[in-house]
Formats: sequence, C-alpha cells, structure tokens
Amino acid sequence: MNSELYLKASELAEAIHNSPEAIEVREAEKKIREDKVANNLNERWQKVYQRVQKDLEEGKELSEQDQRSIEFIEAKVENHPVLLNYMAAHNKFTALLQEINNILTGALQFDTADPEEDACITCPAHATCKDKDGNTECDKFISQNNNM
Repeated sequence: MNSELYLKASELAEAIHNSPEAIEVREAEKKIREDKVANNLNERWQKVYQRVQKDLEEGKELSEQDQRSIEFIEAKVENHPVLLNYMAAHNKFTALLQEINNILTGALQFDTADPEEDACITCPAHATCKDKDGNTECDKFISQNNNM
C-alpha cells in the first residue's frame, strides 16, 4: 500500500474510532461488563450463538433443544435494558460502517464513459440530491465549472 493510501486509511480508522457511534458502543460494552446479569446473559448468548453457527456451518439442522435455548436466551436479552442499549448502539455503529462502505464502493464503481454520470456515482448521495427541476448537486457543480 502506498504511503498516501496508508495515511488516509489511518485517518479514516481514527475518525471511525472517535465517532459518536463507536464511543457509544464502547460505553455500552463497558456497562455490560459492569453489570453481572447483563455480562452473564451476554456470555451465554455468545456461547449459544457460536455453537449454533458452528452446527449450521457443518450442515446440521437446529434441534428443538437448540431452538428453545435460542428463544429462552433471546427473551432474556431482549428484556434487559443494558443489553438493549448495547444492541441499539451496535446497530447505529453498523449503519455508520455500512454508509462508509457504500461511499468507498461507490467510488470504485464507475466506468460509464460519461464523466457527469461517473461524478454522481462517486458522490455519497448517488445522485439522489435532485432539486425540483431534476438537477443534482453534481449537475450544478459541473455546469458551474464548465462556465469558468
């Protein structure tokens, strides 16, 4: 990796680490560790989940016992405020990462031989920023630059 890409990737990683979403996840994780009941439920959920994932990867079907275990632990988890807070924080953080991934992916998906269209593809709004006349912010930017 060239040094410019490495630096930009490091800056992105730091920005993600310092984002409100990441901070909220870390704080929620800390609260789980501090709450014995939440910590125990979290550990039990992870063990059940890992075992079920392993079985499914090996082509095994879920037994009734597995299904009951999952339902039991899910009911407990879904009724614990500390774990609910963590799940909400984790969902926000996952959404942030997905948005970032969409931006990165969008920047790599162009080759239409139409520079104006390529500009919209790489734009984080993906040409969804149309005004009442059907013009995008990219269109306005391109026309302003063409008039210079």
